[in-house]
Amino acid sequence: MEDKFLFSNTLKWNSGYQATMFFGDKASFEFATPPEFHGPEGFISPEELFVASAHACALTTFIARTKKAGINILSYESSAEGTLEKVEGVRRFTTIVVKPRIKTDGDKETVKEIVKQVEQNALVFNSMKADVTIDAIIE
Repeated sequence: MEDKFLFSNTLKWNSGYQATMFFGDKASFEFATPPEFHGPEGFISPEELFVASAHACALTTFIARTKKAGINILSYESSAEGTLEKVEGVRRFTTIVVKPRIKTDGDKETVKEIVKQVEQNALVFNSMKADVTIDAIIE
């Protein structure tokens, strides 16, 4: 496996605080500054995408690790919340909490251990300054 990967996108400013993000021929979406920072209502914001990136990485890393361990997952639903605040005069995300509800017919202790591994090793988590944690309910 290679040690270096590139991920890219492009964007086009539309007007005001709004633009469109493009991911090659895969997808595109409009986004804007959030209303909290004078942006328009009804658009996904970069702040929401930041939290969503950690949230999505939690799931994909968890799935990869459970497959490798031979654990059968019956369902996985989760929510995520990021706290943005001023720290030393600069706004930044200080915490992100991912809260999955996981149903499995496998060993629950093994699933708990996998959740800990995800929390410690998910690549997006490790790329963020925010403290990212997983508060899982395993059934």
